[in-house]
Amino acid sequence: MVTIVAGPDVTQVDGETTSITVLLAPEALEAATGWDLRAEGLCRGDVCVPRRDGDGLLVDDRVDLAAFAALLHRPLAYDPGVGIAVLADAPADHAAAFDARSAPAWTLPDLDGTPVSSSAFAGRKKLLVAWASW
Repeated sequence: MVTIVAGPDVTQVDGETTSITVLLAPEALEAATGWDLRAEGLCRGDVCVPRRDGDGLLVDDRVDLAAFAALLHRPLAYDPGVGIAVLADAPADHAAAFDARSAPAWTLPDLDGTPVSSSAFAGRKKLLVAWASW
């Protein structure tokens, strides 16, 4: 089993892990990301991204997750030791928000575990401090 994190969705699917990528059956890719493999390319609903022979997307009838991420211009972080892959949104999807200098909406727990959302501070300046033990 491989854990795929794509946006807010976390899905465990059958897949083969290698030292550099994850190989998924097309059905597993669709279950984890919403993208399916069609004759016209990778599609999600009515949106299709054309693919070309030799793009490395298919390896023995399985989808190479690293090639999938590259084709969609999405950063991929993968840890083969624990079998987890995280697909980030494409930077272009956030370009308008960056240009407008607006932060994405968020909800995080406070020190007591109570969820706090950025919308609760609308119209006020915010400072978010993050810390990790690693």
